[in-house]
Amino acid sequence: MTKDNQAYEKLFELKQKLQAKMETLKKELDTATHEYISVVTTLELLGHKSEVLTAADMVIPPSLLQGLTQVQALERIAKSNNRRLKLKMAKRLLVAAGLIKNPKNASNIIYTAIQRSEMFRKVGRGEYELIEKPVSASLTSQYEVLKKASA
Repeated sequence: MTKDNQAYEKLFELKQKLQAKMETLKKELDTATHEYISVVTTLELLGHKSEVLTAADMVIPPSLLQGLTQVQALERIAKSNNRRLKLKMAKRLLVAAGLIKNPKNASNIIYTAIQRSEMFRKVGRGEYELIEKPVSASLTSQYEVLKKASA
């Protein structure tokens, strides 16, 4: 066996271990999210209304959005909701995460972020779908911008 084959085998084994670890962590996150939603629902049924979020809004805990930019948070929300983003749900989650300070302006802020990011396509009233650009296309466009700037 050559060094190249050995390196390939090691990388392949590492890939498999990391893939298994990702699946385990995803299952743990799903379980924790489900438990969290259950507790929030129980509190709502008992009349505790301290949170702005409803159980239906909890596709992702707001704590996972803290420290992200608004666009990154919108992308993460969409990915955790089958690549769909509902404006009202995103508004509640971003306000709860502290990414938007004033809830009065939240809808306009989110709409502007969605339009500027060009990562979403409108599919209905207040609903958007996450679209991913191929990496090669974005790299090509970046290369052309740099090429024009240097010329």
